[in-house]
Amino acid sequence: MGASDLARRVAPDKLVFAVDSKGGKVAIRGWRQLTGISAVQMIRALDPWCGAFLYTNIDTEGLLLGMPLDVVAELREATNKQLIAAGGIRTQAEVDRLHAMGVDAVVGMAIYLEVLKI
Repeated sequence: MGASDLARRVAPDKLVFAVDSKGGKVAIRGWRQLTGISAVQMIRALDPWCGAFLYTNIDTEGLLLGMPLDVVAELREATNKQLIAAGGIRTQAEVDRLHAMGVDAVVGMAIYLEVLKI
């Protein structure tokens, strides 16, 4: 079933599509297979069929290295839909910068390891 079929069955505003990227290319099949498609290309292709995107930067996921904000800025320009970003976020300043871009943040390891206090 394709994205358009799913959107017709469920309604686009009910769908959040995950776009996971490693080395600038979309990863599929549990991050084990890289495609030749960039995250920006994927978001543009799927944009009509969902209400939001969850972007994970695999290169920084769980490593507390910080989120590459330049990449997220490109993704923000590619869609007006809700954009949620994950992968290496470690500081409140990063969360604030994402918020200023209109991007929601997923923070996991930084909270779990108490690097980021809530």
